[in-house]
Amino acid sequence: MHEKSSFSSMNDAPLNAFHRKVTFLSGMGVFLEGYDFTNIASALVFLVPYFQLKPAQIALVATSTYVGTIVGAVSIGYLADRFGRRSMYMADIIIYALFALISAFANSYEMLVIARIGLGFAVGADQALSFTIIAEFAPRKIRGKLNASTWILWTVASALTYLISYALNPLLHGETWRVLFGLALIPSIIVLIGRHSIPESPRWLVRQGRYDEARAAMDAAVPGSGAQLKPTSAGMSATSARPGIGALFRTKQQTYSTLYIFFMWFCITFNTYGVGYFTPYILRTLGFTETLSLLGGVVVSTFAVIGSILMFLLVERVGRKPLATLGFGLLALIDFGLVLVSDSQVFIVLLVLFSLFQLVVWIGPAGLVGVVAPEAFPTDIRSFGTGLAAGLGRLGAIIGIILFPILMNLGGLKLTMSVFCLDAIIATAAMVMFGRETKGVELD
Repeated sequence: MHEKSSFSSMNDAPLNAFHRKVTFLSGMGVFLEGYDFTNIASALVFLVPYFQLKPAQIALVATSTYVGTIVGAVSIGYLADRFGRRSMYMADIIIYALFALISAFANSYEMLVIARIGLGFAVGADQALSFTIIAEFAPRKIRGKLNASTWILWTVASALTYLISYALNPLLHGETWRVLFGLALIPSIIVLIGRHSIPESPRWLVRQGRYDEARAAMDAAVPGSGAQLKPTSAGMSATSARPGIGALFRTKQQTYSTLYIFFMWFCITFNTYGVGYFTPYILRTLGFTETLSLLGGVVVSTFAVIGSILMFLLVERVGRKPLATLGFGLLALIDFGLVLVSDSQVFIVLLVLFSLFQLVVWIGPAGLVGVVAPEAFPTDIRSFGTGLAAGLGRLGAIIGIILFPILMNLGGLKLTMSVFCLDAIIATAAMVMFGRETKGVELD
């Protein structure tokens, strides 16, 4: 029996309680990523005077999490394809909880950097796993929506960091950062308890020839579906397969799929983390008051939430490739618009453009990366490919964050947005050239 018919009950099943559970527990990993990546922006307000940080130390604290993410995404993605998703799925959240606790009690700058790298490692690992696990359990027609829904949690977590900091500051003052970091321990413990009941991916088990375990996992997801699974030579022969770089480019079709998600993830994080991370800084640099600059950050982050919700609603209707291509194309126009108004002192004009920036990137590629990545790779390299794409994304974020203030110093907003506009143009071309529609396709 062909593997497609063996998984047809899972592929065509209606949304059930198990699908909601695995999506929530995986999505909370994305929530913690959003919380961890953005709480540093608020925490630096307190950390700089607390540890008397110098500019180079500030940059290291701000980017240390991203460095850890690259290592975690690639290494754990590789191990998950070799030894299974479930054990790594449990381990990464334990690592996260441990380093969240260490970061809250850090008594030196060096200890804080180590803790942030550890947090990043856990976040990267979860990026390689959560999108993969949702995709491998989800019904085919709603797979994209379930993975897309996790990004709503990311944007909500990002907004929460600003609200929590604002609420705690009058009470805790200089110690606010400790509670801000430590609060991440609560959802991580809840997620750890919940993930204990999630079985191993049946698709991975079949690749290992472990059919009895695969049937049990299928029945846990969709009762009665395991009876359809029959031993196949395809599953047996896959036991000798090993994930590796070469496997990502083993055929022309696979090469195009790999380049599709690599370009998407790198280019969008380069653009969004460079621009989005510094929105209040840009407004302040242009001469606006601190109050207006912070207000601008709140308004812009709200449009990110709206964009992620719209992407969730559109991903199964419009498709992945059209949203990614249109998103990058519109992003190029908005970046160019910011070039044209770079000397403007009209707050509302800049606010509208930055809000549109966040709306467009979240409707398009910023949220799509987690949807497309697990669909771009076959089961034997799905976690590794997704992890490597996520690692490239974090590399793009690091470059964008470091390059942004340098460009601002060299040529102001005009030069800076010209560079990011070029990035969006290149990405648009890559989406057209390498992109393939993965809406509704069956995972091998």
